[in-house]
Amino acid sequence: MGYTTVRDRTGAVAAAAELAGRTDASSAGLVVDQVMAESGVADSRIAAAALVQASGDVARACSLIRAWAAVLPRLATSREPVESMRVSRRITPGFANPAGGQYLGASRDYEQRLLDLAPSTDGLSPNGHHDAKPAAAPPRQFHRALEDLTADGLVALAHPPAEATDITRQATDRSARGPLLQLLSRAETGAMTAIAYTAIRGYGSRQDPTLAELRRGSLAVHMERPEGGRFELGEIDITYAEVVLYRLHGGSADPQLTLGVGATVGALERRAISAAVLDANCARAAVAPPARFDPAEDAEFLAIALDGQEATGFVEHLKLPHHVTFTSELDRIRQSRSAEE
Repeated sequence: MGYTTVRDRTGAVAAAAELAGRTDASSAGLVVDQVMAESGVADSRIAAAALVQASGDVARACSLIRAWAAVLPRLATSREPVESMRVSRRITPGFANPAGGQYLGASRDYEQRLLDLAPSTDGLSPNGHHDAKPAAAPPRQFHRALEDLTADGLVALAHPPAEATDITRQATDRSARGPLLQLLSRAETGAMTAIAYTAIRGYGSRQDPTLAELRRGSLAVHMERPEGGRFELGEIDITYAEVVLYRLHGGSADPQLTLGVGATVGALERRAISAAVLDANCARAAVAPPARFDPAEDAEFLAIALDGQEATGFVEHLKLPHHVTFTSELDRIRQSRSAEE
């Protein structure tokens, strides 16, 4: 069950749920976003076609897209600042009154999670509410919620900074932050959420990270022309999260908050938050390595466990014939028992 006991006297929660109802009716759905994220290809048309061909199997749809994308040429790269996002939703659970304000956007986070079996009616949202008036547009850009704390030296910056590396084309040290962030951007959503949960539970010693900021919106992608000059290629929908971690180690407090970031294609907020939690745990462990790495802070372990395509392939290959190896195992057991007798 989710936390749905937020009290609201301004109507913002109802308006956010109403807007989500209208958005649901015109969107392709979060499952298409998941296919785009896990396949690493931000094209809803391709993702939807693969999902239909795979009969709704997300893992198979991602496999189809990755195989198709593997033969496409890589023409250019682009780096875009998060601050340039055109934001449709921005919340800051760690701050009550952040600079720029909070915008709930289209969200069902704060309403009661009750199944509504009533059919939708013309002029009404799926929840049975009359369509709300158009909400005021949020500002074009926001400063980071952690900007002031970072300037005061209260947030530890990643050192060394992450470097963009294409882990699909070249061998890299996946324990480094750049490859880890790229891995998290394409990781299997359920596995990433589950391992992030183990970090929060802390194996019996609960350690809640703080979600400092969550943004959802579109990000313009720019490219450089061969003859010079920069142009806008298009926009992609993304969700971005920043998490900070505070811990005690041997009775002494961390001198700074540890920052973790997570980003994903589409509106998959749980996915972005999970990635940020894992990034923060790995960043903290890299600074002061513990005697034993937990799964959530072991980048090498995450590189294996979160590769959804590899995990799916190894599990599903058990459906293929294995009678030769199984017969060999039975022969060894029979020989061992005969020798004992």
